[in-house]
Amino acid sequence: MKSAKSIIEHLLHQPQNSKILQMACFEKVKSMLPAHLQAAIMFIYKKNNTLFFVLNHPGMKMEFHYKHTLIKTLLNKLQELDSNCQELDIKEVKSFVSNKIPPAKPTEKKEPRYFVEKSKGAFDNHAKDPKLQALFEEIRGLLS
Repeated sequence: MKSAKSIIEHLLHQPQNSKILQMACFEKVKSMLPAHLQAAIMFIYKKNNTLFFVLNHPGMKMEFHYKHTLIKTLLNKLQELDSNCQELDIKEVKSFVSNKIPPAKPTEKKEPRYFVEKSKGAFDNHAKDPKLQALFEEIRGLLS
């Protein structure tokens, strides 16, 4: 009987599932990049032997422009090492900033926090200076 891993591998290597393997290779390339570049990538796709990186910030486009050679070498190494990524056939790498605003993450509505003062203002005022003694008495009034 075949193992689950071999069945999944067989299904992934079907021609209709080639895009799944391709996207897995793109995710591997993304995971090899530095963390700040990974965070800037919205998604990756391939069109006509060109790999496109869609970014979420215009400042990161310049950073990606400087890193194109790094990405190309990562792709070449990945094709050598991973048998699933050998037929990527990417000649060019491009990046651009998306004109669509990413959907806002839902934020939790923060309710104001209220608490009950636990101190009753019961303390001995041992201050010798009259100014300090007055300040301590003012604090005692606020607490009680």
